[in-house]
Amino acid sequence: MIDIADLSTQLINACHAMRIAPPLIRLWPDEIAIDIAPTALARVLQIVREHFRATFVDCFGLDQRATQGQFQLHILCALDAEHTWLHLYVKLDGQEPTFPSLVEQLPAMDWYERQLWQELGIRPQGHPLLAGLRLPPDWPEGVYPYRVPFAWTQVVEKGEAQHFTLAPASPGVVDYPLGPVRSGVVESGHYTLRTVGEELIDARLQLFYKHRGIEKRAEGLALPCLLLVAERISGTSAFAHSLALCQAIECIAEVELSPRARFLRTLFAEIERLYNHLGYQADLCQTTGLVVAQAQFDILKEHVLRLNAQLSGHRYLFGMNIPGGVSRDVSKEGLWAIEELVRQLRREVEVLRMMLLASPSHQDRLEGTGILQSQDATSYGAVGPIGRASGVKRDLRRDHPYAAYAEVVFDIPILQYGDARARADIRLQETFQSLRIIEQVIDHLPNGAVHEPLPELKPGRSALGWAESARGECIHWLLIGEDGTALRYHVRPASFANWQAFPLAIPGHNILTDFPVIEQSFGLSFAGADC
Repeated sequence: MIDIADLSTQLINACHAMRIAPPLIRLWPDEIAIDIAPTALARVLQIVREHFRATFVDCFGLDQRATQGQFQLHILCALDAEHTWLHLYVKLDGQEPTFPSLVEQLPAMDWYERQLWQELGIRPQGHPLLAGLRLPPDWPEGVYPYRVPFAWTQVVEKGEAQHFTLAPASPGVVDYPLGPVRSGVVESGHYTLRTVGEELIDARLQLFYKHRGIEKRAEGLALPCLLLVAERISGTSAFAHSLALCQAIECIAEVELSPRARFLRTLFAEIERLYNHLGYQADLCQTTGLVVAQAQFDILKEHVLRLNAQLSGHRYLFGMNIPGGVSRDVSKEGLWAIEELVRQLRREVEVLRMMLLASPSHQDRLEGTGILQSQDATSYGAVGPIGRASGVKRDLRRDHPYAAYAEVVFDIPILQYGDARARADIRLQETFQSLRIIEQVIDHLPNGAVHEPLPELKPGRSALGWAESARGECIHWLLIGEDGTALRYHVRPASFANWQAFPLAIPGHNILTDFPVIEQSFGLSFAGADC
């Protein structure tokens, strides 16, 4: 377990050595908050990562010039063994906000620092490739949409388009463009795949064609409207995102949920995980040509979606989470329907699993394809099944328990080989673990209310919320403004973290026809990164 006194001593000594003001450490429920100077940031982050096993999770900025005359940088780390979050607060100059780039020390910071620079005008000094990320290529220079004066309705004039391109190819090297418009229902994303013959040697990724500016749109929204926004970050993770937001609201309100509400949230979170994992297997079978297996998994997914509609009124569980609990209870008939579907899925998924293992064509396409090395997965902060398939031993349900996860028993599958088969195997194993959790929830579901009233929220209070979605951890942070509305709302979906790691799995011993398998084996959401 972490020793707060030891942490304090090490940080204070490090700051004295650098002749800067020592940090202020505050203890909150589930969170250690540390106020530090920008010049101490790199050293403090090194200490908490090396000596206290802290895992980098998120980074975002805040414009506080109107109230405090400054910008604020937030860096969130996880102390998984202690079930605690470590939150670093860094005050930045209100005129020229800068901080030393952390990319060399922490490669996962790349996208976060580029976001801060382009959207808030906070410059990471020494960043190796400071280019735009989420905003359109023709976004005008010097216009920062996440600063407070910028209104979400504001119209901006286009500037000169700045496109990032790969360096010119050598003779014999071919650039193969893919997207952003593609067949089927695939969302917008553009790849440039660089090949020598059939071998993939490099790739360039361009996302954010439909960036929605959700965090800016959230400013000033009443909490019921904010929930509608959270559910639409990624429709197939609607329950996880609304759950994370509700937990942040409930922390601010200091409301404790009833046992039944906590168990029902766990139930629906696992049902959401189920249909995602079944749909993932269907899509993966499509890329390897197993159309019959694809149809079988899609049929099972459809059974779960119809059950969702029966239980909640919506196939994707929209509207089920509300601050203080859930919006409706589950009847005895509904519980019987869940039990029957669980029994059916346990039988049929096991049969399909054995058939996939007996399919040489399917296994050959997956084995050794798109390997994400464990070191790369760790360095770039891969989360969820993607990280766990490459040896990253993290799952918020166990490491930072919420809802009723501390009261049920389940395993966290971990594999080491990091290829497409590992990612598919992790999803299959997690499917059976979800069935196991659902059975326990039904067996131990307490009686009682499903919703607790919330008091009026005090302006200026903030809190963190989190959930382990089917694709991995999603992080929400909320700051309350006047009249109980959202003053600042930040979201870090799982896919935003995993897209950074995705290109690392493409070069190597992969050929051009492996790319669809690699892409689908990651199972990423474009919308989940485009929020």
